Amino acid sequence: MKLNFLFISLLLCLTSVSLQAEEESPGKIVKQTVDQVLSVLKDESLDEEKKKETVFKLVKERINFKEMSRRILATNWNVADEKQRKEFMSLFEQILLNTYWDRMQNYAGERVEYITVSRDTEGYATVDTVIVKDKNNIQIPISYRMKRFINIWFAYDFTVENLSLVQSYRNEYRAIAKNHGVDGLLEQMKRDVVSISTSH
Repeated sequence: MKLNFLFISLLLCLTSVSLQAEEESPGKIVKQTVDQVLSVLKDESLDEEKKKETVFKLVKERINFKEMSRRILATNWNVADEKQRKEFMSLFEQILLNTYWDRMQNYAGERVEYITVSRDTEGYATVDTVIVKDKNNIQIPISYRMKRFINIWFAYDFTVENLSLVQSYRNEYRAIAKNHGVDGLLEQMKRDVVSISTSH
């Protein structure tokens, strides 16, 4: 499934960097942080739970979940009140990180090549990369859509072969919200969180 590759790369590439007064370019951030996550994956002294905890902490510091949630809910973001928005962000964070932790463990020596960085408009950029699976001679293009907040760049969407994470979740959640409202969507997400937790 294409989304599997997207989240493997997401967890490989999007980790925390030290906050600096001088802005770091989005391409530099992506490039420099790959080794940090790879070191966690390869560290045999860490058990699975410690690796998971460490990776989650790093990833959460590099993704802007509020911006991502706003784009996923789209018009329903305006319909939702502040309490519903906060609950959505919390539930979506749990779903996103836990669902694809298993994909993370499928890492088998893939490497990341950095192709181009384009500044789309003021405060927005796209980092285009390629995941290379040497064993199977497979190349998978991955793009990271990033937005600058003050002097720090955060990811708000990821695409693999033109398949957008935000668009995929938007389509799924829009259908649920249309039939059951925002509260109905939140209830479904709660069930999804429980389902994911019990499957591990």
